[in-house]
Amino acid sequence: LTRIGLNTGEMIVGNMGTPKKMDYTIMGQSVNLASRLEGVNKQYGTWILASQATRQEAGDSFAWRQLDRVKPVGMDVPVRLYELLDEKATTDASTLAAVEIFHKAQALFEARDWDKAAGLFEEVQRLLPGDGPAEVFLKRCRGFKEKPPADNWDGVFSLTMK
Repeated sequence: LTRIGLNTGEMIVGNMGTPKKMDYTIMGQSVNLASRLEGVNKQYGTWILASQATRQEAGDSFAWRQLDRVKPVGMDVPVRLYELLDEKATTDASTLAAVEIFHKAQALFEARDWDKAAGLFEEVQRLLPGDGPAEVFLKRCRGFKEKPPADNWDGVFSLTMK
């Protein structure tokens, strides 16, 4: 199975190199972010992650799950992550219901209400057994309940792996 990172932005595409050694390639910061998101999937147990720029450009015909704001390795500006689930028209009702609960849980999480958020993430797990993002956030809720983040925590997670 393949994990995918999607990003939208300026990039350079074409044949690059010398007349003796030329390759068709793609370069730029936007490409680097897409590449980072591909790897970040592993940390969330997801298959397709997209940046906020891609989410906005893709429109509303897809089912999306909003995740964290993160700073990928080598990047200074936080990026909101979205999991691309399916075409909205073909997404089953239980998945859509679970995503709605997840979004409520995430809002509680970002408001530092660890107990209520954890309860909703557990509900997501009941609807979607083995759900990676719900597991990640549930572990964070439990960890933050034991040791809360600093008062100035802005909700951004710095990713440590590519």
